[in-house]
This record gives sequence, structure tokens and C-alpha cells, in this order.
Amino acid sequence: MASADSNNNSFKKLEEIKKSQAPQPSPQTERNVMGTARNVGFIGNVLELYLSKALGMISALFGGSDIPADQSGNVKDLRNGNFDNDSTIEPSGRAN
Repeated sequence: MASADSNNNSFKKLEEIKKSQAPQPSPQTERNVMGTARNVGFIGNVLELYLSKALGMISALFGGSDIPADQSGNVKDLRNGNFDNDSTIEPSGRAN
């Protein structure tokens, strides 16, 4: 039993030695990496928010539609004031 405890302590000592010998990045390198990650995230957010809207607007200007074809009929009905969806009641009692 005593040998198991000494082995366990040896592994703990070895782990402490490895941690103390592991090279840590300099604070400047860490700041550079974090700054680059923030910049990439910001550019990604800008592209996601504005570029997709701009492409949608360009598509609409040239006659494209941002609504899938299977939903366009529903949108036209709603714009015309047709809100009746009770005609498609499923057997469970829920409206489709």
C-alpha cells in the first residue's frame, strides 16, 4: 500500500515539474491572439448582419424573392386579409 502512495506522489511531482517547465506565451502574444480573434469575430458579425441584407436588397431589385416558393402563397393570402386556416383541421384537433 505504501508503494502506491509513493507512486501517486511521484506522479504529482512529475506533473508539477512539467507544469513549471511548460513555456507560457508572453502577454504580448496573448494580447495579439485575443485581438485578432475579436477582429475576426467583428468582421464576421458585420458580414452576417449587413452583407446578407444588402444581397437580399439587390436580389429584390432585380426581381428575386427572399421568400421560398412554398410559403409565398401563404404570405399573399395574409396580405390580402385571408386569415382563415380552420379549413385544414387535422384529426388531432390542431390546425395545420
